[in-house]
Amino acid sequence: MKNIFIFFLAFILLQGCENAEYVTHSYIGGEIINPKDTKLTIFKSNSIIDTARLDSKNRFLTKIQSTKPGFYGFSHGNEYQLILLEPNDSITIRVNTLDFDESLSFSGIGSKKNNYLISLFTKYENSKRNSSNLFKLKPEEFKNTIDSLKRDEINLLNKFISGANLSSRLFEDIAINTINHIFNSKIEAYRFIEYNNSEKKYPENFYDFRKNINYNNSMFEEFYHYYNFLFPHFDNLAYEKFIKTYNKKSFNKDNVDYNLIKLELIDSLVQNREIKSRLTSFIARKFLSFCKKQEEANKIYNYYLKINKTTNNDSKNYQQKRVINLYNNLKKLKKGNKLPIIELIDSKKNSVNINKLITDKTLIYFWSKNSKNSYKYSHDKVKKLRAIYPKISFVSINIDKIRTEKWLDKLTINSSYCDCSVCKSKNSHVNEFKLRNPDIAKKLLGIQYIRKTIIVDSKMNIIESNANLFSDNLEKIIN
Repeated sequence: MKNIFIFFLAFILLQGCENAEYVTHSYIGGEIINPKDTKLTIFKSNSIIDTARLDSKNRFLTKIQSTKPGFYGFSHGNEYQLILLEPNDSITIRVNTLDFDESLSFSGIGSKKNNYLISLFTKYENSKRNSSNLFKLKPEEFKNTIDSLKRDEINLLNKFISGANLSSRLFEDIAINTINHIFNSKIEAYRFIEYNNSEKKYPENFYDFRKNINYNNSMFEEFYHYYNFLFPHFDNLAYEKFIKTYNKKSFNKDNVDYNLIKLELIDSLVQNREIKSRLTSFIARKFLSFCKKQEEANKIYNYYLKINKTTNNDSKNYQQKRVINLYNNLKKLKKGNKLPIIELIDSKKNSVNINKLITDKTLIYFWSKNSKNSYKYSHDKVKKLRAIYPKISFVSINIDKIRTEKWLDKLTINSSYCDCSVCKSKNSHVNEFKLRNPDIAKKLLGIQYIRKTIIVDSKMNIIESNANLFSDNLEKIIN
C-alpha cells in the first residue's frame, strides 16, 4: 500500500491545489493484483469513455475530463463493477482478481462513499442466502420486520454521513434510494416466494412506497438494485391486472398474456429509453428462452419491437440487438432441426466438435462459475436422471469465457464438493466440456440462462431446445 500511496500522492496534491469550485474533472487510478488483461476499461451509459493501460507494476491512472456526476462502470477481464464519481474526486482502486468483489477497496478523495456502497451491496447480497425465514412470516409481521430493518439501515447511513463528514448530496440521494430499493424489492417479491404463493390479506400500507416510485431515474440506468426492485414490482403489477381479466387459476409466470401485460405496463410507466429497453429486453429474452409455442414467441417478440420501435438498424441499442438475435437463433433450434455444430474443449485440452459426441439420445446441460452452485445443482439433478435413464448420454458444458487451465481448476474444486458418484470417480471429467468460443456458441445455442437444457436424438435432431433442467415436466420431455 505504501507504493500505491506514493504513486497517487502527486496527483491528489495537485488536485487539492485547484479551486474545487471550478474543477470539472476527476481521476481514477489504482493497482490490479493478478491482472487478467493489460488494461482497465471505463464506461458511462454503455459507452466506453476511456481505456487505462496497466504499467509494469500493474498500476494505472486516468483523468476523466468534464466528469458528469453519477455511476461509471469499470471492467477488467470478465469482471465488472460500478463506481460513484463526481468532479474533484481522485479515487484509487485496489483489487485482486482472484477474489474480485471481496477484495475491492477504494482510497483517496471520494473513496468513502464508494466503500460504503460496496459494503452495503455485499451485506445484502450475502443476506439473501439466509432470508428464507423472513418470507415465512405472515404479511403484517413481514411488513413490520422489513420496515424496522429499513429504519435501522437508514440510521446507520445517517451516522456514517455525520462521521465521515461527507458533503455530497448526490451520494445521500443514491444511498437512501439504494436502501429503499433493497427493502422494497423484498416486499414486492413476497407474493411470489413459495411459502406465500396463495392469496393472503395484506395490510393497507403494505405497498405504500409505490406512491413515490420514480420509474425514470436516469441516475440508476446501470444500477443493479434499481432493476432488482423494478422486476418484482412489475411482476406484481402485472399479476394484479392479470387476475382482474383472466381466471386466477390460469396464472403462471410463463403465461403469454401475463408477460404481454407486463410489457404493456412498462411501456406506459417508463419513458426513459435505456431503462425501458433493459426491463423489456430482460422479460422478452426470458420468455423466448423457455417458450414452447412459436405463435406465443411471435406475440412477445412483435410487441417488444413495437414498444421499442426505432427508425433503422443503426439506432437499435445493445439490448434490442440481443433480443433480435436470440429470437432468430431460437427459430433455427425448432424441434426436428439439426443441432448447430459448435466446437468444445475437453478435459484433456483437445478441441472436439459436438457432433462427435452424439451417438445416443443426449441431454446437454450447462453451468457457469458466475452462477453460484450451478455446477452442484446441475450435477446433482443429472445424477438422479442417470439412474432413471441409463441409456441416455449426458454432456456438461461450461459457458464461461475463461482459460482452459482455470476451467479445469474449477472442475477439480467443484467435483471435490459434489456428492455425485460420477464426480468422485476416476473418469469424473470424461463428459465435461467448455465452449471453445463462448460468444459465438451461446448465440447459436440460444443460451441466456444456465438452467437451459437441450435434448437431441442420436442423429443430432433436436427433440427439445428450450427445456429447463429443473422443470417438473422434464422427464415427460425426455420420454
